[in-house]
Amino acid sequence: MSVLDVDAQGVCSIVGHMDKDSLCYTRDVVRKVYLSRLDEFDQFVHIDSCAVSQGNFKFTRHLQQDEPVMVYFITGFDNGNIPLWVESGTVKVSIREAAYASGAIVEGTPTNNLNVEYKAISQRCVAVQQDSLKQLIKQRGEAYIDSPAGWERVLRLGAAELLLCDADRIQFLLDHGDSPLAPFMLEHELSYNFDQSYAEKLLKALAPELHQHPYYRSFSNYIKSQNLKVGSELPDIKLPLADGTTRYLSDFRGKFVIIDFWASWCAPCLRELPFVRSVYDLVKGKSDKFALISFSLDNKAANWKAAMTQNNLAQPHWIHASDLFGWGSPAAKMLGIEAIPKIVLVDPDGKAIALNLRGEELVNKVKELMQ
Repeated sequence: MSVLDVDAQGVCSIVGHMDKDSLCYTRDVVRKVYLSRLDEFDQFVHIDSCAVSQGNFKFTRHLQQDEPVMVYFITGFDNGNIPLWVESGTVKVSIREAAYASGAIVEGTPTNNLNVEYKAISQRCVAVQQDSLKQLIKQRGEAYIDSPAGWERVLRLGAAELLLCDADRIQFLLDHGDSPLAPFMLEHELSYNFDQSYAEKLLKALAPELHQHPYYRSFSNYIKSQNLKVGSELPDIKLPLADGTTRYLSDFRGKFVIIDFWASWCAPCLRELPFVRSVYDLVKGKSDKFALISFSLDNKAANWKAAMTQNNLAQPHWIHASDLFGWGSPAAKMLGIEAIPKIVLVDPDGKAIALNLRGEELVNKVKELMQ
């Protein structure tokens, strides 16, 4: 059965026990733990908390309809945290020492059990490396290991075993290509091995039922962001709109899309606005074929909204978006935005027509596309 076939409206019970509750860097003990997730800045956001009693703790999370299986973390330690997959069922968290929380064993539900198997591959590779080193010492002695030739031999053994380990991990993930574990680990642990062509093949090898999962979208966006150029398909960036709704770039497939990256505090952006307004005047009656999106790199909603009002930008069919993360915006990072104003032009298939058009050149290009 696919990991995605777990109950759509289930309950995830997370039951934990620590044999030793002492912290690592103080004499205190763990008194409270948190169920946390990472935000788009990779910072922990606490979802729930639980007091620890005699080394025991428990979280109960009621899953929403069609909630995807995703990674959460048990935090509250002073040396590491415990990743786990939240899904229907009972997740068992066994912690030998709270001082070394990352060594916990997490099992009991399909994806967590699969993760145990995945981690075991690396553990086996480490054991093989250690055994190879012991054999080399037995054959050649400690002095050889400390010599330049011996050290080079050790490095070669390590590099060879790492290649085999990565190959085994990739094969394991492909064998379980219907699990969200696959795109998550391919991106976060193994992507340093891949050029764009190979990564695209791995993505295509994953099961179709994963295509709407956030981790599939993330891995796909990571691949696309590595080789931004005219003619390449752009990452499917998230667009938090001024009206409180959220859309994605892919929602505008079938249309030419003009994305204007700007900010209220950016004087060159404000000087560019007359040209953007000219583009708006050209396309506002052709919303079936064109979409104009102004994406603000402000980090305060009040400043963003005030600039929209002051510059009369809140017009029908002029789409305004911002995640209010400023230069930390995931959308800006994925599209390689390092200076503004910057305007990206996208064709109906989601591919880049131009990555930095401005002024009259932008207006003329849009006129050309309208013919």
